[in-house]
Amino acid sequence: MLGRTHAACAVSPYGYSIAKASRTVQQQSAMFERLPELQRTLLKVAMPLIAIGAVVLTSRRRRLSLRDDVGIRPAPVGKTLLFIGFYAAWMFGTNAVIGWRGPWDITIWRQSPLFIDALRVLAVGILGPLAEELIFRGLLYGLLSRTRLGVIWTIVFLAGFWAAIHVDYSAMVIGILFIDGLLLGAARFRTGSVLPPILMHVLWNLYAVW
Repeated sequence: MLGRTHAACAVSPYGYSIAKASRTVQQQSAMFERLPELQRTLLKVAMPLIAIGAVVLTSRRRRLSLRDDVGIRPAPVGKTLLFIGFYAAWMFGTNAVIGWRGPWDITIWRQSPLFIDALRVLAVGILGPLAEELIFRGLLYGLLSRTRLGVIWTIVFLAGFWAAIHVDYSAMVIGILFIDGLLLGAARFRTGSVLPPILMHVLWNLYAVW
């Protein structure tokens, strides 16, 4: 989810796939670190764009409606603002209690050209959340909520799976991220749109990235 935060919950028959996804993410992260800075940053921009394209293509192949199944539709303004406000309070509150984002540190930004800094913010603060929400609270929510899991267990499972692919954090942060996933899922369910979860996720990442 964030520039600095994320982690895990496994739901039984899916435990193996979650662990496998987590190992894949760790391997990809190691590969990223060996690339030059500009290439690394461009890849961080390209990957969510590819993921967004994959969501659109998968939806068309499965004959899913981007509006009704993936949730790309206008959301009620009042409910959207309510969820964003509650989410912001949760974000600031948990950081005040356990300091999950760490101290403000702009050293890395000063060491890089402005162009690379802008690409980082674009990748981590905007495109990343957009891609993740279209996948988890969009496509996967639309598919799984119509199965025997139903809406509630779909929200719980996706919160766990989504948290599990961000595996480098403490148990406390893992718990916070799981609850984040529940809040994002609740926003998707109560508004009928994936746009509120996207805005909430962007807010969190833009706060955490610095």
